Amino acid sequence: MQQKSFVFLNFRNNLGYLQQTPHVKNLSSTRTIYHNYIPPYAKDIKVKNYSDYRIYLFIIIFSSLLRLIKVLPSIIVVLPISPILIALSIILIIRGFKRYTIYNILVNTPVSKIHIATYGLNKVKGRFIPYGSQPLKTPISGQDCIYYSISIWYTYLKSDGRSSYWVSNFVDGFSAGIPALFTDGTGFLAVDLEKTPNIEVRTNIIEIIPNNLQDHKIKLSNFNDAKRISDEILPYIKYNENNNAQANLSYIKNYEFIIGDSITGNLKEYVLFDELRDSILSNKSGVKIHLWKYERQNHLYLVEQYIPINEDYTIIGGFADTGEIINMKPVKVTVPDMSTGILWLSITKIFGREFIVGAAFDIFFGIVILILAILFLIEILL
Repeated sequence: MQQKSFVFLNFRNNLGYLQQTPHVKNLSSTRTIYHNYIPPYAKDIKVKNYSDYRIYLFIIIFSSLLRLIKVLPSIIVVLPISPILIALSIILIIRGFKRYTIYNILVNTPVSKIHIATYGLNKVKGRFIPYGSQPLKTPISGQDCIYYSISIWYTYLKSDGRSSYWVSNFVDGFSAGIPALFTDGTGFLAVDLEKTPNIEVRTNIIEIIPNNLQDHKIKLSNFNDAKRISDEILPYIKYNENNNAQANLSYIKNYEFIIGDSITGNLKEYVLFDELRDSILSNKSGVKIHLWKYERQNHLYLVEQYIPINEDYTIIGGFADTGEIINMKPVKVTVPDMSTGILWLSITKIFGREFIVGAAFDIFFGIVILILAILFLIEILL
């Protein structure tokens, strides 16, 4: 049985994030006039993304170097490669301690109020509210929100001869947003969703299964099949959106729709296959599918992601004064924290666990690489 390598999948997906995830569009539609009032001292603060795509790059480089050692004579390869491995290990160890430091900062930062928050690191809790318009409703679940994204994803198992891994390909989709502010009752925030690399959203996952009837035979064997199915389903959802109606998927003939459990995820990242699969396998519809059989088939998923207005969000970052007032309360705008570059939106968590786990992983992997590099040198010198 081929070993599945999720390293390559995650690495490629995060590279996709760097190029801009295709299902995230129209975030500019959530902007208000207050987004233009960023003071000069806050305009040059850079946002930093702490996603784990770098660690996958290190693993790929490390694996390639080990394979090179096995192929070529060790005396030729180990001497120049060992310094590279040592450098990689040092980078990982330093990165791990840096992540641990940020973890401590996040944990020890108390929840503040908007009216006293500054452009240093702050943590505030509140809700999004529409600004000058009515709330949006998500086309499928009918939830009130300020932004939503509808997308279709095609997943399949790909092999490179030595290992196999799942690939999630974006097929098509659309999105919409309305001008919105964030408030905790003491003030208002103009949140820059375009600049924010971590936006936790509610995610509804629905698997699309073609019914191969006599007059409608279609297989899900490649991306073109997925695009044909998408072209049949998305126009119906888009039509209902244009008419402010909730789409009833049962009206779409020739397809079965299996509704999975609702999850949370980062809007700015690809939806990975394991998230799609686990949502469906743990669904409440009573459909039971053997995991081994499920993972040997191609799949098509309809994904609805949205930023709700009826749930509390926690925003971590810096807040700059705009000098504007609404109902005698100050209006501020979100900017990255000056020291860490953090600007995050979270519903259920503060991303602290990811930092401590990532820190431990970086340090452990860095030490392992360092030990191996030293052993290689000792072997050659002796």
